[in-house]
Amino acid sequence: MTARPEPLEILDRFFAAARIAHEYAFDLHRELTELRAADAHTRELLRESAAVALERMPQMTRRLRGLERQWAEQELLDPLAAERTIELLNSHVATLVPALAALRARQDQIVAELLDRIRSTR
Repeated sequence: MTARPEPLEILDRFFAAARIAHEYAFDLHRELTELRAADAHTRELLRESAAVALERMPQMTRRLRGLERQWAEQELLDPLAAERTIELLNSHVATLVPALAALRARQDQIVAELLDRIRSTR
């Protein structure tokens, strides 16, 4: 089995970072709840963070995940086709990286806002 192609590694890193950021946002929101400082706005921030990790990023990359499955089959059965699929993956990932980065940046803003709320509550 060949190494996982770089464009798939890039996607994996974005998804891992989004999941970790959302887990952190969840923990921060739980702390706000314990401090009785959670409200509709903080719940909306938490919902938005979850949507990034669980809805928006998966929707944006759905076609790429199909190419990933295609590559996995081709790498064993048709290495030349697998190389063409990797080229497609490279092209599509390069196009999506700015949007994925923007979603991750939004999660960072959410975490910062939740942290600010905790600091101001204490």
